[in-house]
Amino acid sequence: MDKVILEARLTGLSMCELDEKNLRVSVDQIMLRGAAISGCPLPNTDFFAGFIASELTIFINDFGYGELTLEEVLLSIRLNAKGVYKHPSGTEVERVEFYGHCFNVNFMAKVLDNYMIFRNYFEKKLKNHIDGY
Repeated sequence: MDKVILEARLTGLSMCELDEKNLRVSVDQIMLRGAAISGCPLPNTDFFAGFIASELTIFINDFGYGELTLEEVLLSIRLNAKGVYKHPSGTEVERVEFYGHCFNVNFMAKVLDNYMIFRNYFEKKLKNHIDGY
């Protein structure tokens, strides 16, 4: 798990570092690949997709996920699809089942919350290693 998190962190810029054009391309990738991985439908219209993309961008950058790279966001969806894996404490991570009519921010929020547990644990482990513990 540590290796895949590290590789994803080192691939590309953080979402908060992307310019407007590249941010929109990344958010579109999240929606398209997220739908492909999770099996959820995409929005029926470009108009609605634009609103979902806008809200997803706001959510990622304003609610504590802006430091993630696109690869980390996609990794979070892939890990969710894999299912059975455990928190560092040993308890099983609950897979987030898709709900709703199309890809949505609420689904993505729960998937990212699960991922952040592992990312934060990895950061602490890395910091302890650097500090000599």
